[in-house]
Formats: sequence, structure tokens, C-alpha cells
Amino acid sequence: LKNGVAARILDADAMNLLPAQVAESVGRARPLLACVCSDNLNSGDVTKMAAASETVKAIKSLAPEIPVLLEGTVASAYPERVLREEGPDYACRGEAYEPLVRLVKRLAGSEAGDGVIPGLWRLRDGQAVPAGRAPLISPEDLPMAPWDLMPPSQYRAHHWHCFDDLKRRSPYASIFTNLGCPHSCSFCSVNIVAGKPNFRPRSRESVIEEIELLVRRHGVRNLRLLDNVFTLRPERVEQLCDTIVARGFDLNMWAYARIESIRDPAMLAKMKKAGVNWLAYGIEAASEKVRADVCKTTTQEMIDRVVGWTYDAGIHIVGNFIFGLPEDDLQTMQMSLDMAKRYNFEWANFYCAMAYPGTRLHDEALKAGTPLPATWSGYGQYSADSLPLPTRRLTSREVVKFRDEAFVDYYTAPAYRRMMERKFGPDAVA
Repeated sequence: LKNGVAARILDADAMNLLPAQVAESVGRARPLLACVCSDNLNSGDVTKMAAASETVKAIKSLAPEIPVLLEGTVASAYPERVLREEGPDYACRGEAYEPLVRLVKRLAGSEAGDGVIPGLWRLRDGQAVPAGRAPLISPEDLPMAPWDLMPPSQYRAHHWHCFDDLKRRSPYASIFTNLGCPHSCSFCSVNIVAGKPNFRPRSRESVIEEIELLVRRHGVRNLRLLDNVFTLRPERVEQLCDTIVARGFDLNMWAYARIESIRDPAMLAKMKKAGVNWLAYGIEAASEKVRADVCKTTTQEMIDRVVGWTYDAGIHIVGNFIFGLPEDDLQTMQMSLDMAKRYNFEWANFYCAMAYPGTRLHDEALKAGTPLPATWSGYGQYSADSLPLPTRRLTSREVVKFRDEAFVDYYTAPAYRRMMERKFGPDAVA
């Protein structure tokens, strides 16, 4: 209610609702506006668009008089296309915070006018009414997340996040300490909503205030730090960790980190002391040539050093790899799998390269005439119609086949099983 606008949150994932059930709930609630969020926090969230599209269409079919706003990565990349193909009344290009509030006030009659709200695109007489992009917001202008509307008791952590205590996965919450990302990796869609690389830190005081509320009121221990790169500003990270330690919070946190942002082991030691037990590193590929082609400038020496420091600090690692980047072939993909097995990460994610809408990879694929998914679900890593990019040397089918076999190879390896048994016990191995 900070801006005089009341809201309810209907988390279809958490409540296990299908689009038709969401539409029924919206129809009963009769809101001034239904905002469908397709997610925009991390690269790959275009995979939410299939469900978002079905949900928008279900609402408009059941209750056509209720205005629907669709926001997220795809709406920011292609607002006119989204309006025509998915059927919302509004598509938000950019962050929806300010446009959403202005639109609700206008619909309620407390804000006069029918002019363009920056960022909110719509159709009028069959023609798109351009609205530019919504302004980037400062994290300090955002109120604290309304945790009473999405109680952490309804959520549970990833299984790997709690390998040391699998019976304690709930309650669970996620917060951010910074917004945006200053990097421009060609495969990544995290800056599509903002429209440019950016980095917007949140004050330490507001982060601590939110953690305190989650711990004291909701009993949260398992916490995800949503930042695209938590470790970008070492001084900020160390100050935050020092404060968490001083407050005596008992936390089990994980965060994304970038290899080149880890410049000394001291920061890792402080993170571990504060409860950062897992770091997810975007290594992507073992071949420096493959990495350089997608604007990843890490060297093998840097990776070896940082992985060693992380393990020395007692922090577990999620290694993220992408198979099928433009310069990949069977040999370079095997190098990536061999690297993952050599490091023996406690968890590894193996993705296929996708030309996510709005990314440089997508633009290059369009220019080259490369076949792209015909549906939003085709961008899913495990959907039936998944269609990853072919490389300059491999077909999409070869990439998927390698990825699937790599997953089985990694998680059935005796060395991996022995390590997991030693660190976490038989329940985690099972």
C-alpha cells in the first residue's frame, strides 16, 4: 500500500494451478487489473512464457472485461508481437513497478488522463501505440517484498541447497542485494528488461532489515540471493557479511558469482562465516575459444584459482555449463564435461545453448536463417519440442544428445557418488 494500491499475489507454481484455474481465481476476485508476470530475473526465463501465454488467454476468455498486463523478458523484447499474439491489453517494456501503479490508479479513477504511460504498450484500432521503455527504478524506491502475501512456509529450497539437511528445505525465501548486470554475454537475456547493462546496488540497511524480518517472523534459514552476480562489489559483500555475522543469523544461503569477481580468498571466508554455503559459477565452457566467442573472458588459470579458493573456504559449488555454443564441437563439449568431472562439483547444471529472444545469439540466428522454436515452450531445456541452437559444426539433435548423456555420465560417476557420500551422507546420494 506504499503507493495507495492494494494487491494480491496468486502464485500459480506454488499452488500448482493450471491456467484455467488461475483464470477462475481472477474471475472471482474481480481485480481492477490482472498482471501476469513471466519472470525477468535470470537468463532463460523466457521458458515461463508458454505458461504466461496460456494464462493470459485463459483470463481473457473467462473474464474479457478484466484488463490484463503482461510483463517480463519477452514483453520487453517484443511488446507489439506480444500484444498481437498473446492477447493482453497491455505489454510492459521495461520494469513494471512504476507503470503498474500508474495504470491501476488510472483504472481506479484516481489519476486522470488517457495518455501514454511510459513502458505500457497497447493496441488501439488494431495499431500498436508505442510507449518507449519504463524508467529504471532505484532499489531504494522499492518497498520491502510483501512476505505476508507469499509466506515462506509455502516454499522449499532446491534439494542441492539442503543436501546437508534434506528434511529442512522449508521455509524458503529469496531476496536481492543488487539489480541488473553490467556484463553483456551474448547468450544471456538478463538485461533485456532494462535495455542495457546496468548495476543498481541496494543499501545494506534495507537488505539486513528484510533478512531480519524473514528470520524473526517467518523462521527462514534457507535463503537465495537473487542477484545476477552477488560478488560484483567485494567491499559491499564483506560489509554485508560482517553485519549478518554480528546479528547472529543462522542462514543457509546460495548466490550467483562470477569467476573474475573473486579477487582474494578473504571475501569467500567472510561469505562462508555469514552462511553462504553455495556459490553458482557460470563457467559455461572449458574451451577459452568457445568462451571468448560469447564474451566470457575468464582464463583456465582464473577458474582453477577461484575454484580452489572456494573449496578452501568450505563453500560448495554449482558449476553451470552450456553445450552447443556457436564455436562448440563434440571435442570442446567433451572438454567441458571432463572439466566438470575433474572439479567434481557438488552440483552441476548442463544446459543447451538457446537463442533467447532479445539476445545477440537470437539476432545472429535470425540473420543467418537458423531455425528457431515455433512455440515459447520450444525454448525450454526439457520440453518435448525443445529446439536449441545448432553450432557451426553440430546439429541441434547432436547437442541435445550430448547434454542428456553428459547428465547421466556426471551423476552416475563413482567419484561423484563417493564425494557426495563423504560430504552429505546417504540421503543426498539417494
